[in-house]
Amino acid sequence: MDRQLAKRVLTSALLLQVPVLAKAETSIFKSFENASAFAAQAQLEGTARISDISRKNGGDQYVLDLAKPLPLTFVKAKPKSGKVKIISVNLITDKNERIIVKAFNGVTIGEADKELSSENLNSASVITSIEIQAEAMGGNAALDFNAASTQEAPKLALRSPTSGTDPGNSCNKKFDAVLKEKLDLVQLWAGRAESSVQGSWQEKYASKEFNKYVADFIATLKADKSNFASTDYTLTLLNFFAERHNASRPDSASEQGYKVMAEETFEVFLLSIQSDQTCRPVTSDSLIKIALDFQKRQEANKPDSRARKLYEVMVAKIGKLIPAQYRKELATKNLTFRAADTEGYKNHKLFTSSKPESFLKGTYQEMSLSAYAVAEQALLREAKALDNEQTYQLIVEFQTKYNDPANYPQEIMLKYLTILSEHSNFLKLNRTL
Repeated sequence: MDRQLAKRVLTSALLLQVPVLAKAETSIFKSFENASAFAAQAQLEGTARISDISRKNGGDQYVLDLAKPLPLTFVKAKPKSGKVKIISVNLITDKNERIIVKAFNGVTIGEADKELSSENLNSASVITSIEIQAEAMGGNAALDFNAASTQEAPKLALRSPTSGTDPGNSCNKKFDAVLKEKLDLVQLWAGRAESSVQGSWQEKYASKEFNKYVADFIATLKADKSNFASTDYTLTLLNFFAERHNASRPDSASEQGYKVMAEETFEVFLLSIQSDQTCRPVTSDSLIKIALDFQKRQEANKPDSRARKLYEVMVAKIGKLIPAQYRKELATKNLTFRAADTEGYKNHKLFTSSKPESFLKGTYQEMSLSAYAVAEQALLREAKALDNEQTYQLIVEFQTKYNDPANYPQEIMLKYLTILSEHSNFLKLNRTL
């Protein structure tokens, strides 16, 4: 009897401990769960320094390459010395898409300020490089840049000006200096020829020397087809040559020499744009800005001036390049139907609002048609995944736009409606049943 009583007491004691043991087990489990969650949120950072930030207006672009492409959670920046204006920061994905970091849009920070951090990026996109447009404000400056990932610490390396797929194909500031040195001699003999009495032996000799140095400048400019002057200096040269051509004595060596220098420099500039240099990422937007600047200078000159004619030719040639450059950009973006349609509509509105005489009117029309063509192909692919209700709602949307020819191109809306009207999931549903 005593043995049975003892068993019952022991059993009761064990039962009383079960909740305690269960609670302990749950507590241990939660501890592991919290540790796992903490590990998942751990931020691993990598740092790179950008020294000798450019002091020129608008700054320069600096590219940080990730040794191993990773998704990033945030990026941070802090000047190591001086004050830096960060004009923009873009993350480049493994699909060559750009993600704008909004927190770094036109922000100026100094070494005494707090570290500047981006918004929480929370993107699954795999990042291969970071583009930073930065300008030193008032003196020498260096910038420390951090990137964080939950997978591993990003290893960042500042890309050198000559790195990329074609190391020799780059803009070279040393080349700017070479051209400037040769231009100094051109200007010296141009000044002597212009200040001489017209028809004098002095003018003839100075003009002869001037022509020699013009030929030497052009030969240097064209000697290496993979090495170009920087964009800023090239544009400065073009504007300078146009101004000197305009101001030189009519029918003088200077008038003709500066015209030839403007024409040859512009042709080399066009070549450099089309060669897709890694150092000169010329976009359709930047080409539009250059063309608009030239157009403004063209209109500032008198109708019969020599500079006006030069600018007119340059505007027309750049205008022809813009649609082709835009098509290249579209091809690399892999846009969805909605994104491509938005691009098409944006350029269509620019086309309809442009003045008839503007070179951009035809340019915007071509860009609009290119984007709409991409949208049409994307809709053909994406329509296969739509159910009947989604298809119907899209038909309603684009029928409304088709009935609004003042704002939407009817021929494009008709193509969309044709694709959508031919799509149906009815037979698929019946086969499933």
